[in-house]
Amino acid sequence: MQSESEVRIIWAAWGRRSESSLCLLCLALSALSGCRAADGISSRDRAIAAAARPILTLDPDSVWTDSYNRLIELSPDSVRYLAEHPRMTRRCAPDDLRVLLHASLLRLLIAPHDAPKLSLTCFETTLGVLHLEPKAGGRRIGTVHLAGGPPPRRWHDLYPADFDHRLTPHIDADLDRLALRQWWQQHRDRIESSVATGQLHPQVRWLWPVLSRRYADQWRYSPESGVVLCADFFASAQSPQPTLIRAESKTYDLVRAACVLLGTRSDPAIQDRLIELVASRSDVVSHNARFALGYAADPRIRALLERHRSNTERGRPKSDSLDEPKTIKT
Repeated sequence: MQSESEVRIIWAAWGRRSESSLCLLCLALSALSGCRAADGISSRDRAIAAAARPILTLDPDSVWTDSYNRLIELSPDSVRYLAEHPRMTRRCAPDDLRVLLHASLLRLLIAPHDAPKLSLTCFETTLGVLHLEPKAGGRRIGTVHLAGGPPPRRWHDLYPADFDHRLTPHIDADLDRLALRQWWQQHRDRIESSVATGQLHPQVRWLWPVLSRRYADQWRYSPESGVVLCADFFASAQSPQPTLIRAESKTYDLVRAACVLLGTRSDPAIQDRLIELVASRSDVVSHNARFALGYAADPRIRALLERHRSNTERGRPKSDSLDEPKTIKT
């Protein structure tokens, strides 16, 4: 039979042990709760955020068309995620580019017959390809130039040169945000019937002529027709509209979007066509074909590109490079 003092000692020891276990349990629960609070987003919302990120950050090296199609797959959750995002619930400056981009992407995911009108739309789908093309009132404002890095904070910083000021007085990011918030309040309970359902299907056969429009990775500024330049050496018979500014460009316009999309495709027919176009008589087409091939996953294509660059730098004949049409068999 245990004495009263022994019983007290046993109960004290058990109490300390239980207390310790309870503390450990509380710490574990707190850590788990902290992880959930820090995360605060479901796996589906993470997938939506990942799909939207290249478009909203104007990533120059991603295939926006594929990202858009992924958002369509995740709809209507993608519409809900964008509509309830903090960027859409807080007031903003009228020229806030981040809100304008967000609003434009959300509007693209809404069925056309239900989509509210915005003061500025940032994206276009041409030939089944999503690209950057800001428009006010359905009209193009000017030529965008992005040199890389994060997007500027204000929409007018997209235009380092002139743009049509007649189209811009009514651009207001906050009013666009409010229009979409109102739309969301009216449609959130029947969202399934109000979202876009059709994915983009690039028309590859019509994308080839796009490669001849302009250099995909260069911004060239020329004066408008009829402008008289002060410096005579800018003008020449071969160049009636001389280039005043030439700079590297990361602008995801239709030409760059087409090049990135074609270059990332693993279709042998597309790869062969790009390799053949490297030998084009058009400097623009040849340049853009090489630019597109730079996105190819096939290491043999990258090796051919590197050999072409080396030969060009050393001034060797073009026949010893990609300019001689080759076919990579798979």
